[in-house]
Amino acid sequence: MSYTRIYHDRISVHYSGTTTGHGSCSCGKSVSCSCHYSGTEYEDIYTNINVDTNPLDRSVANCNTNVNVLTSAVVATEAAQIASINANAKKIGSTIIEGFFKTIHSEISQQIAELSSKLDSHLAYLHAMAKRCVAKQIQMQDDYQRISGHYLKIFDNLNSELFSRIYELDKSAFVFKNQSDRQNNRTSENDLVSTVAVFGAEGGELQARISASVVKKRALDTIGRANTFLVKQKRLNDTINQSMLKESVTAIRYSPVCFIETQNEENQISKNMYQSDFLPRMQTNELIYDFQGKNWSVFSEENSRQIGWYFNAEVNQKYSASDSYTNRVRENITKLFNLNQIRRI
Repeated sequence: MSYTRIYHDRISVHYSGTTTGHGSCSCGKSVSCSCHYSGTEYEDIYTNINVDTNPLDRSVANCNTNVNVLTSAVVATEAAQIASINANAKKIGSTIIEGFFKTIHSEISQQIAELSSKLDSHLAYLHAMAKRCVAKQIQMQDDYQRISGHYLKIFDNLNSELFSRIYELDKSAFVFKNQSDRQNNRTSENDLVSTVAVFGAEGGELQARISASVVKKRALDTIGRANTFLVKQKRLNDTINQSMLKESVTAIRYSPVCFIETQNEENQISKNMYQSDFLPRMQTNELIYDFQGKNWSVFSEENSRQIGWYFNAEVNQKYSASDSYTNRVRENITKLFNLNQIRRI
């Protein structure tokens, strides 16, 4: 839109100069003189400025139209971009979720395969252990049958021996009993059965006396065994009472220790001493020095065999599991035990 502006300003103009004139003096002579003048004049100036803004207005309107078109294009582009971003986000989300589930499915499949292989190996191991258990059971049954048969044979022999000894001790009574049985059979199983009525009372009385004699003999043997047992128990108690000391005296307690001497690749020798926990700790250096001054000798074959038996029993008790690690540790301990011969001081 066109508009007019009025500007007002005052301009100052300075002037100066000299004028020359002729005149008469008071004495009547003619003289010439010069006069100097100066001053400042002011002038008000008014300026009217007409500004024509129509071209600018037309340009601004055209620019506004173009800006509106651009705004519409930007809005449409933004909407298209938002829609594209939303679609791409959905695609990316679906791809990530699908990839995540595929990864989880792959991990689960791998874990299932690994667990299946472990389960198969454990099942195979359990089947092998079951077979071993069945074999051990059969072996134990065979051993039980063999051992029980051996002891039954021993008991049968003992019964036969006891019967023979009891028969020899009471041979007269047994002979009399056999003769009485034969006499009884002879009198009851032949044609002289009728004589039972005559000799029944006498035979019954004799049988009663024989039975009473056997009972008395068994009672006497039982009393004798009980007396012998009581006498032996009394002697044992007296021996224990005489052997026991009812007072506190100084005594020596023995504790096992383990002395190890090793040599490395640089021929450096290291010495260690391991002690038990139920006794107070002793000086390691003193023990090592004492061990070095001792004379070692070899155990007898019987003592070595007994020590080896107790050692193997202890190792089997401490390492009773059947896994590969325990078997390897048990084999290494046994191998180390068998490397050198046991010696004593």
